[in-house]
Amino acid sequence: MQGDFSRTTFDPRKHYSAVLAQQGRVQLDADFNEQGAVLLHQLRTMVADVLGPAVAPAAGGGFAIGAVDGRRPQEDLTISAGRMYVDGILVENDAEATYWTQPDLRLRIGHSADELPQNEPFVLYLRVWERLITALQDPAIREVALGAPGPDTAARAKTVWQVAAVAVTARTTEEALKEFPARLAAFRPTGRMRARARQPVAPADCQYHLPVDSRFRGPENQLYRIEVHSGGPAWPTDPTGCPTPTGPTPTGPTPTGTAVAAHSGAARRGATFKWSRENASVVFPVVSLNGSTARVTTLGRDGKLGLEVGDRVELVDDTIAGRVADDRVLTGPPERAPRLRRVLAVDAVDLLVTLDDQDGDEDCGLGANPFLRRWDHRPAPGTTTAVPDDGALPLVEGGWLDLEDGVQVWFETAGETTPGTYRRGDHWLVPARTAVGDVLWPQRADGPAPVEPDGVRYHYAPLAHVVGQGVDPSPRRTFPPLGG
Repeated sequence: MQGDFSRTTFDPRKHYSAVLAQQGRVQLDADFNEQGAVLLHQLRTMVADVLGPAVAPAAGGGFAIGAVDGRRPQEDLTISAGRMYVDGILVENDAEATYWTQPDLRLRIGHSADELPQNEPFVLYLRVWERLITALQDPAIREVALGAPGPDTAARAKTVWQVAAVAVTARTTEEALKEFPARLAAFRPTGRMRARARQPVAPADCQYHLPVDSRFRGPENQLYRIEVHSGGPAWPTDPTGCPTPTGPTPTGPTPTGTAVAAHSGAARRGATFKWSRENASVVFPVVSLNGSTARVTTLGRDGKLGLEVGDRVELVDDTIAGRVADDRVLTGPPERAPRLRRVLAVDAVDLLVTLDDQDGDEDCGLGANPFLRRWDHRPAPGTTTAVPDDGALPLVEGGWLDLEDGVQVWFETAGETTPGTYRRGDHWLVPARTAVGDVLWPQRADGPAPVEPDGVRYHYAPLAHVVGQGVDPSPRRTFPPLGG
């Protein structure tokens, strides 16, 4: 979640049952947040153990799938109001909806990617995850007694649900439910990441050289967020394993280089990523958008949290927030994410931010709670373009890629799959600390360990099997009142 956190510390493998405050000690946001995570983990694990991984109450249960009068199942389906538990997470639908009118996913009529499968059986399923909500999205979070508009205090975690469909070959529900897990597995990314700031001696057979001060050189502690912007397979590399630079071809297998310099001027051919030193928490609410000029309510508290010419920003709108986490990006060619815009001018008097042109991107317009989210990557020195056409950086595997101040990341794939696949919206959090001159990252004997993304954590539940004109709702499980 893109909050202004120091770091996240909850790890279920440590089996902590509580966070215990001590007198006279410094209070940290990470400790309070870990206590909440410990309790949620215990509660959700118990619910899943008692009720099962995906179940709705027989009385008051929701997410029952039905036909829409006068329409084929391939055109639309109803979603009943009520509750359901997915991996122990309470999911609530406040009012009956349909596939096309569900509240947490804006679908586009006429776009084939959003339509239900037309000529083959499919399983309709529930996809659940959590997203961050701040006072920007919900002004009621602010305490007006602290002043108008009031300071930004604690944020909230919101459970988000979407009903989606995946095509299957099975024409019986029993066989479809056996096929369903394998279909979901095809969506899951295989990419992993390592991070470091302190570096070993550079390999002699690679043209890249380490800086003299091979440690974290930032002036203050940071929580870096490395996030997949456009999903799909990793960016191509040359046969040596080095990211292809704009100059002479390197000869070493694991060089240090900049991601941007890897493919300057080329069209995007793989997954891309973006990064923020503030966990992507630097945002600017948009009041109006006139062409490429956005009027914002603030330009930040100070220069560190403000906007400068050349910054990359993402125009975010709550009405399309769900699409960022759509796992269909791994089906077929990589889905092209909306292009990150570059700041051309900042008018501090009238609070106007001029962005570069869309270059043919779909203009989402302004919906609920639009804002600009700042990302901190910049083109490498000597390059004239920020290469991939989505404004992000090429996600290259098998080489250390520079971020800033000595912080580097390395992408790789799990198992034998080459190249790895990456899902749009997945991210890693990298705490960097000045006291140790390094990042806080799991280690193993050969150095930084490869880890899966910290999020987004998705949870799934099958709801119905559709074949032709038939809708079988039996995949949605129910439970009677306990003790009844």
